[in-house]
Amino acid sequence: MKKLIIILLLFPIQWLAAQNKQLRFEDYTYEPNIRSVQLYPLVGNADDPAKSLNPPVIALKDNHHLWLEFDELNAQYQQYHVKILHCGIDWKQSALSEIEYMPEYNDLIINDYQVSQNTKVPFYHYKIALPGMLLSGNYLVVVWRDRKRDDIILTRRFMVYENAVGAGGTIRQAQNPSKFKTHQQIDFQLNYAGYNVMSPRDEFKVIIRQNYRWDKTIRNLKPFSVNNSSSALEYRFFDDENTFAAGNEFRFFDSRSTYNRGMFIDKIQRGKEDDMWVAPQRDRSEAVYIEQNDFNGMYIIDNREGNRAETDADYIFMTFGLKSQELAANEKIFVNGSFNDWRLDKLNEMAYDNNFGGYTATIQLKQGIYNYDFVVVTDGKPDETAFEGNFAETENTYEIFVYHKPVTARSERIVGYKLIDFNKRR
Repeated sequence: MKKLIIILLLFPIQWLAAQNKQLRFEDYTYEPNIRSVQLYPLVGNADDPAKSLNPPVIALKDNHHLWLEFDELNAQYQQYHVKILHCGIDWKQSALSEIEYMPEYNDLIINDYQVSQNTKVPFYHYKIALPGMLLSGNYLVVVWRDRKRDDIILTRRFMVYENAVGAGGTIRQAQNPSKFKTHQQIDFQLNYAGYNVMSPRDEFKVIIRQNYRWDKTIRNLKPFSVNNSSSALEYRFFDDENTFAAGNEFRFFDSRSTYNRGMFIDKIQRGKEDDMWVAPQRDRSEAVYIEQNDFNGMYIIDNREGNRAETDADYIFMTFGLKSQELAANEKIFVNGSFNDWRLDKLNEMAYDNNFGGYTATIQLKQGIYNYDFVVVTDGKPDETAFEGNFAETENTYEIFVYHKPVTARSERIVGYKLIDFNKRR
């Protein structure tokens, strides 16, 4: 028996999920009653609601822990377990064994839970600090109920990086004249002095991500030039390989109070469960760009009448409205944002309302400040600019991830990371 246990520890355990809950190696919530999932590094004040705006990216051997929080609505206490899987650059489970990357036994129990206080919608709030990983790379957090490993409730990605390779860059308006007013271009360089690599042009893999979104990435960029004498790679292009659609600043609303209307709240109706109406919105695609601070599509949980937003913030039925003519039968409109994991599904799909003169959708969200936009899907193809527009002045955040797989390694390491803000207002 001891010999069998040793063998199991030396080889990775490939996760098997139930047919109705197939494991997905992405940010995904498997049940509608699991809400407000946040994964972030705790930097600074633990009571600061904006702590969740930090992306789940952390340096190897960093003293700051990643924290996972979520709510379960209308439920009794459940015991939840957490497992962490190491993944390759393709976000498939790697060949590494758990003892290679986990500092402790890979079955964490969430013991920090609290019951909602003075809320009309009852819920349990769960929270856990994740241990620091032993290796850099991509990771997936898997949470399941009781000891039923096939009863998965959520998955979340996070990344651990090393500062072995330096990365730096600049963001500017795209140099292509046809995209100068609508796109942004990222030029960057890598410095690998002191890092052992045989063929830097081919071995380094770079991923660029816009606004912390995996649906907004550039991959497979090859360096424009290699300077072996200075151990530097230059990534500067002329054929739009390194350009992103700039988008627009996100729309937002403030639902922190159920007694006083926050910004862009049109109406509040208090009852057995509270309802709010976001101020009616209109097409911005042809409007003039307006500079404003936003969260790049993210949200924070907060409550003006309570002491602890985690347990005092209530769940409100938020009604969104977009004034528009009715679109064609093959076109659908969605309210989109990180609150929905950037997924376009029935939970955030809008329906045409003749009385309103546009599209509406009602979504139950926890109190706070939310960023969102409207997305048109035509024959399955999403268009985030149809009602929002593209403006090269838009404030965006970009991340550069540098991956490398040493010759003897069985998976990639993240050997460099850089975050760059464009047009950031302080």
